[in-house]
Amino acid sequence: MRTFRVISQIFFFLSFLFLFFFLNRNPAAYRWDSEILLWANPLTGLLTTIASRSFYVPIAVTAAAIMILTALFGRFFCGFFCPLGSIIDFLDKFIFEKMRSAGRRIPGFFRRIKYVLLIVLIVLAMFGSFFPLIADPLTITTRFLTVLVNPVLSVFGVDLLNLTGWIWPPVVERISGFFSSAVPLYYGVILTVILLLLVTAGGFWQKRFWCANICPTGAFLGLLSRFTFFRRAVNAAKCNSCSRCAAVCPTGTIDKKNVSGTDVSECIECGVCVELKDGCSSFQLLRPQFTGGSGPDLQRRHLLAGVAGGVLMLPVFRATAINKRDDHGRLIRPPGALPEEKFLARCSGCGECMKVCPTNGLQPCMFTDGFSRLYTPKLVPRIGGCEEKCSLCGNVCPNGAIRKLPLEEKQFAKIGTAVIDRHKCLAWAQNRECLVCDEVCPYNAIEFRMVDTVKGRFKVPVVFEDLCAGCGLCEQNCPIFDQAAIVVYKFGENRRESGEYASVWQKEVIRERRRKSDSVHLDNELDYAGESGEVSEGFSDGFIE
Repeated sequence: MRTFRVISQIFFFLSFLFLFFFLNRNPAAYRWDSEILLWANPLTGLLTTIASRSFYVPIAVTAAAIMILTALFGRFFCGFFCPLGSIIDFLDKFIFEKMRSAGRRIPGFFRRIKYVLLIVLIVLAMFGSFFPLIADPLTITTRFLTVLVNPVLSVFGVDLLNLTGWIWPPVVERISGFFSSAVPLYYGVILTVILLLLVTAGGFWQKRFWCANICPTGAFLGLLSRFTFFRRAVNAAKCNSCSRCAAVCPTGTIDKKNVSGTDVSECIECGVCVELKDGCSSFQLLRPQFTGGSGPDLQRRHLLAGVAGGVLMLPVFRATAINKRDDHGRLIRPPGALPEEKFLARCSGCGECMKVCPTNGLQPCMFTDGFSRLYTPKLVPRIGGCEEKCSLCGNVCPNGAIRKLPLEEKQFAKIGTAVIDRHKCLAWAQNRECLVCDEVCPYNAIEFRMVDTVKGRFKVPVVFEDLCAGCGLCEQNCPIFDQAAIVVYKFGENRRESGEYASVWQKEVIRERRRKSDSVHLDNELDYAGESGEVSEGFSDGFIE
């Protein structure tokens, strides 16, 4: 059984890596559901459903199937499937095993922590808040891969390509067509490293420390598997009560004083106990124990502690002015993001959208954006804008927090509006010719007009608010050092839970205006505007005075 479990862990872990690195990229993400394994956590499905008061069918169906299988066959998810559990097993085996001491055992009551955390999360979800920081081991794994592993591998990959190119150029030319030479970098590296240490360092004291004591998903699956059919059975004729099985059990499932008893809610079915001695114990299909036996180590006071913790956490999420903080109007969500409250109830902060973003513009929110927004994606245009012909983020979102938008519909999913700072813009402030923002704007939302500036009459850029989609490519490419002279703010954003972003008539009007807003057509209008001397008329958009 242990061998089968190890094979299963390797298979699912490699599948997880394959989906993350090879399918969660352009253009494969359009054709394949690279996020399919992230649907498997039933706790995430339950919490997002409660918090958002709505079903997201893919995750609801998958979660229901896993819940049924867990009720029948126990916590196989933890022992055979979970990629974070595989990482912890690997580190426990090859790093912490020699450092661990038998006399340095974690007290048994520590396992109650995960049940308290589970109740805290459920209470928060009932009030419409989803806190995914530690809830989902699949999300945590993806977050590690996005923020830490992928950038490091990209650095090595680019250096290796450069070295190979120096030796064998034709090979590099072929490989470069498949892999980007840009290295993705993200905010929150230090916080993610701390989280990684919290998850893995517990192996110094106990195998599977995180799974046995902290993981709320483990607690949820433990409750579901209370009456499982598949569990450990002891052969009384061969068992001599040596307690070796209890000593090696990574989650403390077996009682040292009574090794015939197994706490099925804590058992991850790793199979370590049954391989110590032939025939003394084995995993079998048995009748559920509705009476007697041991269940989750959960008492009324733990329930009350969880409820109290959830209620006390509520002000941190909902009753705080920081929820209104949006980085001075710069909290720009990806196109297709649901309305903010619903978005926060769905987004698990897994980082799939950030990994697939071709410009690296999607970055995780940090504490400055509000505790409830931690690790949720935001667009930072100065790092990278939102490409016109890309809707990958919605295609890889596992929870439906970002809608899958056809490219045609994305043209009208406005995420913000560009604003020109006349004190920084080269044309406005110094009468120096600069056409960068106009040239990179894919929506023809910028035109040039002849106006009187502080240094005399000159041709300067003007933004059409109703044509601007807030993609941020103008801000990304602005040649001004540090903060750009043209900056995208979130005002004017259009976020919908369903339906189209504009009526057929509105779309046709916008298309026609964008089509006409080409340089040749504008040049004629510029000359006319210049001759008329109407300097400020038509400046419908924000300017920083």
